[in-house]
Amino acid sequence: MSKRKLSHQQQQRIEQRREGDAHHQDARLGLVVMNSGKKAVVRFADGTLHSCHQRANLANVVAGDHVMVWQDENNNSVIESLLPRNSLLSRPGFRGVIKPVAANIDQLLVVIAPAPGIDLDLLDRSLCYCEWQRLDAIILLNKADLVSGEYRVYIDELAHIYQSIGYQWIETSTHTQTGLSELKAICKDKSSVFLGNSGVGKSSLAKALLPEMAIRTQTLSASTGLGQHTTNNATLYDLDSGGVLIDAAGIRTLELGEFSIEHPDRYWRDFRPYLGKCRFHNCTHTHEPECAIINAVETDNIALHRYQHYLRLLQTEAQT
Repeated sequence: MSKRKLSHQQQQRIEQRREGDAHHQDARLGLVVMNSGKKAVVRFADGTLHSCHQRANLANVVAGDHVMVWQDENNNSVIESLLPRNSLLSRPGFRGVIKPVAANIDQLLVVIAPAPGIDLDLLDRSLCYCEWQRLDAIILLNKADLVSGEYRVYIDELAHIYQSIGYQWIETSTHTQTGLSELKAICKDKSSVFLGNSGVGKSSLAKALLPEMAIRTQTLSASTGLGQHTTNNATLYDLDSGGVLIDAAGIRTLELGEFSIEHPDRYWRDFRPYLGKCRFHNCTHTHEPECAIINAVETDNIALHRYQHYLRLLQTEAQT
């Protein structure tokens, strides 16, 4: 039986498929170290850094992303595909657009400090976000050397509240070196991001984990030609003890109201034992009679400030 002759169009399709397969075989797997607009710095398995263009039809890649990179006809490195993400840290951008910041994160290190003052509202919103995104959250009370006297009693009470609902609470001080070995241990083999208000000491803690952070930033800038862009974008750094720290300088607080979290009560750990026990199945825990959550607050089984922050979150969502 004679072989069927292929049309010109069929031959063209086969040739394109062959070229695509060869193209795929030449692909290199890389880790995004930093994104800067239409370019991203990608590190390959051999440790080399390359400034890569990104395809216009591809979602913006961010630090922590795993990508496939090809060489185009001009020998430029081009990010062609983005591998699935395990997690994504985002922030509200211009006109409410949610912008990705860092990917494949294991844990958020939520930093609070006695100076400029402990922002418990931010802390609770951050913990809610982590529960929603299935990220581990570690609470870091930094500048612990400033805690003494009656303030010590207050801090111990706070620590007890959060530890009793399952959060790890670590006290640190770069001034006295308190808790730094414990901090390094929890970051080992993890991908971590610091989160907290200005002035709480995030930069000092990052330098404690990365003594050569400034040198590495300069090296990154020089090797990729992206200049000072490295200071304005989330940047991934390898930790000497294993794991990575993603320095997300552009994100300080989490405005959860911008994320439209449905049923936020599910992400308040101390609410969970009481969910489903209210008189009404659609209870909002704001005013309804026989509300198990309100009863738990009145009997001190749920901290009053935690409940107040939940109500504030509901109000914020109602206004958006």
